Amino acid sequence: MNFRTAFQIGFRAARANFLPGLLLQAIMVCFLAAYFLHDGTQAFLTRVGEVRQEMGYLFAFITYIISGAFLPEVLRVAFFQKFRPRLANVRNFFTAAPLWAGLGMLVDFFYRCQNDWFGTGNAWQIVVAKVLVDQLLYSPFVATPISNSYLAFRSSGLNSETAREVFSWNFVLERMLPSQIAGWCVWTPGVFVVYFMPPLLQLPTAVLIMCF
Repeated sequence: MNFRTAFQIGFRAARANFLPGLLLQAIMVCFLAAYFLHDGTQAFLTRVGEVRQEMGYLFAFITYIISGAFLPEVLRVAFFQKFRPRLANVRNFFTAAPLWAGLGMLVDFFYRCQNDWFGTGNAWQIVVAKVLVDQLLYSPFVATPISNSYLAFRSSGLNSETAREVFSWNFVLERMLPSQIAGWCVWTPGVFVVYFMPPLLQLPTAVLIMCF
């Protein structure tokens, strides 16, 4: 596979997610407006931020497992299995939970670092700097390789053949680059919303995006 094919696959995935992506962006705009314009929403989210501060990394651990591993299986059972859970759903949850728990704590650490590096305000210079580091460094060189490699080992087993595949250039072109391109198209507007929020609400906002 070459770069052109990888980009074509990525853009096809982005087009397939175009309408859901628009819905997600509309929801996030409403969420942002509700936070700044509605006192009740602001009070509730402030309390969520306080809980996140009290729990520390445990908040990221639990919420990412719920949004990344538990909810997908609940939706799978509800919409595709006619409310008939299977053993495979339990297996999927327990094999996906470590990935999302680890990514949740990693994202929490990364957001803390971003606030240390660039500040905690929401001036456009700060937000743009954080989004660029997030989408051009953290996402393609940390989050995407970790998630794609983990899923490859989960589906094929922890063996030398899978390891050779994961560390091959073909794996980058077939798996990582297309998923990264699709992620850029869907996630980037939401990432702006994340960094526009106060520091204690950045992780809960990211979790909300994941849920949708």
